[in-house]
Amino acid sequence: MSWTLRLGAVQMCSGDDLAANLATVRALTDRAATDGAKLVVLPECFSFLGRKEGDKLAIAETLDGNGRVAGTLRELATKHKIWIVGGGTPEIVPGDIARTYNTALVVDPNGDLVARYRKIHLFDVDIPGGAVLRESDATAAGSELVVLDVEGAKVGVSICYDLRFPELYRRLVKDRGAEVLLVPAAFTAHTGAAHWHLLLRARAVENQAWVVAAAQHGKHNEKRESYGHSLVVDPWGTIVAEQDARDGVVMADLDGATVAKRRTQMPCLDHAVLWAR
Repeated sequence: MSWTLRLGAVQMCSGDDLAANLATVRALTDRAATDGAKLVVLPECFSFLGRKEGDKLAIAETLDGNGRVAGTLRELATKHKIWIVGGGTPEIVPGDIARTYNTALVVDPNGDLVARYRKIHLFDVDIPGGAVLRESDATAAGSELVVLDVEGAKVGVSICYDLRFPELYRRLVKDRGAEVLLVPAAFTAHTGAAHWHLLLRARAVENQAWVVAAAQHGKHNEKRESYGHSLVVDPWGTIVAEQDARDGVVMADLDGATVAKRRTQMPCLDHAVLWAR
């Protein structure tokens, strides 16, 4: 665990204008790369956040590298020689004209599409005093876990509502060896105020891993507002960097030595006898 990784977690307020969203992605990725990031993590819905779930069908891609979204990520990765995780964008589901996958796309410094994670847990809720959202109305659930090597670090990928299911992260760590857990998100303002920091810190402590959360913030439209507070949590549960309520980039330096130290001092993962499989 001798790796080190400088990263930038992007915070933005996406809307239903794809070109405007991608312009923001370019500007903030440029900022992160200028500040030395080797990995840039974009939030969920970085490419599009509409008024209705079905609105995203209009901009969905196969994510084979030729569309506007995937092409932009490839362009930025090769320009800056960095890794980019597009934290959640609509991917066409073959044979299904009514739904897309909510997919986190991973691009390496050569511009190659090396992995994609399709969100497993879909956000279907009626929050008292808050939003009524049914992601499953226009989204198909994924089923595959993703952990990949980024500059020597084992990085596990999740999206937003996955955060409430600790068994997912235990599998990423125990079964796949993850040392860094990515949580790109568009947490609602209501649920974020109650649980965002609590859940992110809990996932870090439980798994003795770095947690990186790139978030949407602010009012997207008259129906939707996100909590923001992009942050990085270390394996002891300490928040080491956080973004206030505006567009920006959270920068942090991660390392494997900190993971190894905490897992040696308190070998909880070795003591765990039951976990979801």
